[in-house]
Amino acid sequence: MECDLEGMPKFEKIEYKPIPVRALLLEMKNLSELMIDLAYSSALYNDKDLAEDVLALESRVDTLAYLLDMVIMVAARDPKDAEAMVGISKVASSTEKISDAAADIAAIVTRDIGIHPIVGEIFEKVEERLMKVTVKADSAIVKKRIDELDLAARMGVDIIAIRRNNDWILNPEDAERVFQGDVLITRGAPLGIEEFKDLAGGELAKLDVEKRVKFEEIVSRFVELKDTSELMLDLAYSSLMLNSKDLAEEVQRLEERMDQLHTDFELLALTSDFKKEEASGFLGLIRLGVATEKIADAAADISEVVLRGIEPHPVLKLTIKEAEETVAQACVTADSPLVNKTLKEARVHEETGMWVLVIKRAEKCVRPRADSKIQAGDVLIASGYAEGADDLKKLASPAQACNVE
Repeated sequence: MECDLEGMPKFEKIEYKPIPVRALLLEMKNLSELMIDLAYSSALYNDKDLAEDVLALESRVDTLAYLLDMVIMVAARDPKDAEAMVGISKVASSTEKISDAAADIAAIVTRDIGIHPIVGEIFEKVEERLMKVTVKADSAIVKKRIDELDLAARMGVDIIAIRRNNDWILNPEDAERVFQGDVLITRGAPLGIEEFKDLAGGELAKLDVEKRVKFEEIVSRFVELKDTSELMLDLAYSSLMLNSKDLAEEVQRLEERMDQLHTDFELLALTSDFKKEEASGFLGLIRLGVATEKIADAAADISEVVLRGIEPHPVLKLTIKEAEETVAQACVTADSPLVNKTLKEARVHEETGMWVLVIKRAEKCVRPRADSKIQAGDVLIASGYAEGADDLKKLASPAQACNVE
């Protein structure tokens, strides 16, 4: 966001434009989710360039939100139209909250509040890792297109951003080539991330993390905070896509858990024995916790659309389906190779590029662990790139004999 000579923020003048609701909502969803990844990356590496990009994206999302409000107001001509549009308005508002939470994380970096070294430990333990790596001249990936590398299938890794010279390529397309000197921000499973680091020939940014037993519980609580907030967001969009009250209710249950987790986390951080010079870093850590709860609250708001009996507008379902990452469900039939395998053994993500969020079994939603066994009749609800949805369904139901509608 630009500022004037007195330091006051300058806001872009917004004028009505007849842009399709779906296009506005889709861009807001994609940008807000990308912002979360970039914001956590900026915190992990204390990277001001990344943080400033997040703040610039927040400004873009704010502008899109204003435009969407105008389009909705013009479209709603009577009570029936208003009822149809209220779900879209609610989701758009929640998406903007997610964008604001990402900007709050970025502000920790831009304002030099400081990030405690414990954050490095946190990101080592989350299910998906973020990594920053520079492509060396002798790397095998130099001049290769992203789709040629097939990283999602081979390693379970995605390139979410490329810094080339002083420019950023956010969410690069498959046809984008990788060049010597590119700085890549990647996301994926820990083993895949380490393998890709070797492939790129770069070095992981060194974080001088002092291993201290007294901080282990803080690390554990924040990992749960981050993972729960992101699970809630995925489930909230899934509940809209599938018009599922079960999933929406699961989001609300998790929101209650999230409130308690956040309280416990703050109390632990505030009562920890830390030195005066570490205080700034702990303030940054606490603000990370606040941002995760904001994301969770936004997810809970999205799920309310379903729980209040508002039929999700077709535009919402189409938007989620066409997003960079989509939601799919697949029923596991008796002839599936997944039956009686644990989630780790099944290697669903490696085979399809989809992450299993929830296993629905006998009308109950189960949050899976690596050792969770998959049974015939289970419905897998997963998120990932759209092209992986069909692969998931074929893997779960080879004969396509199971109806999950």
